[in-house]
Amino acid sequence: MNILFLYISLSHLSQNGVFVDLIKEFDKQGHNVKVVTPSRNGDSVGLSKEAGIYVVRFKAGQLTNNKSNIQKGIAYIKLIYQFTRAVKKHFASEKFDLIIAHSLPPEIGIITNKLKRIYKAKLYLMLCEYVWQDSVSLDFFSEKSLICRYYKYLEKKMVHVADFIGSPSQGNIDFTLKYYPCAKNKNIRILHHTKAPLSIESAGIDFKAKYGIQDKFVAIYGGNMSIAQKIENVIKLAHECLDYKDICFLMLGRGQDVEWCKKAAEQKKLTNIVFVDFLPQEEYYKLLSVCDVGIISLNEKLATPNIPSKTLDFFNLALPVLASIDRTTDYGYYLDTAEAGLWSYAGDTDVFKKNLLRLYLSPDLRKKMGQNGLKFYKNNLMPIHGYNTIIKQVNS
Repeated sequence: MNILFLYISLSHLSQNGVFVDLIKEFDKQGHNVKVVTPSRNGDSVGLSKEAGIYVVRFKAGQLTNNKSNIQKGIAYIKLIYQFTRAVKKHFASEKFDLIIAHSLPPEIGIITNKLKRIYKAKLYLMLCEYVWQDSVSLDFFSEKSLICRYYKYLEKKMVHVADFIGSPSQGNIDFTLKYYPCAKNKNIRILHHTKAPLSIESAGIDFKAKYGIQDKFVAIYGGNMSIAQKIENVIKLAHECLDYKDICFLMLGRGQDVEWCKKAAEQKKLTNIVFVDFLPQEEYYKLLSVCDVGIISLNEKLATPNIPSKTLDFFNLALPVLASIDRTTDYGYYLDTAEAGLWSYAGDTDVFKKNLLRLYLSPDLRKKMGQNGLKFYKNNLMPIHGYNTIIKQVNS
């Protein structure tokens, strides 16, 4: 099958990643794979081969770290033309049977509608992101606003254009059907996030000592720090755990709330928090492998189901999960099904702390939950599982 993958953000195919590893699995299974994605900082522009796969990276506007939402909105609107132009420029003579695209940006509906007509291809939509519902719940704009109506139109268009839909949990599916009943005709099914197994090679370095956390019980948060994650809840947990001198919170990542978190930790004199700037992927995995608990944090105001993809790394490295989540997501059910972690509702610091201490005080529980997560990963979350799900849907 000739397949075109479209993604808004994609690391080099030589690396690991949720989308990267799925692309490589399709190539491994013998399909003719092409990829189109905006370039990132340091990326070359144009057509090249990455891990033996043809990839087009095109220059786009500022899509992240924008100075204003207007600037960001304009950049995404321009993508409609830029994506289509990049595909036609480099793959005009290709014949695509299937287009696989992620639901960010929501403009992908307009983009893929044009490409479907050009190539007479089917669209498989990986639907796990919703824009206007969360934006309204987080007070970015009101539901009656013009911009909200615009995003409602885009989201509806995206679902209507799709021929097949895959989402990471039943909660996502139920949410989609609530707003867009037509999705039941799109052969919608659960498509778990997937990722290739991590191989951690010993570098002869004591990573806990390198970051000053030797002899500590380490709970790590790695990833974006913004309003959607509400890292304030992790800061509160750290404050409540100051009396436990060997518990350390390792905070690693970027985002608009990083500086606020650092100032809050300084003001509260939280000596049990260590902040680490962005790390190369390989070093992050090595650091993660020596930690004791992986933290998931979601803002209690979120209005859409969310299955954080960083869970794959925790499961992959047999790290038990400690989660603080909103009441919309079914991530708690996801963890319970895997028996791989403990969760509480965001804002309930008492239960958040109680769950942390359960893991802290019981090495056996940590080991059991870590191994359960690894087993769940091997049975459900490897790229071959994602590949098989998509192929079965497309061929059914």
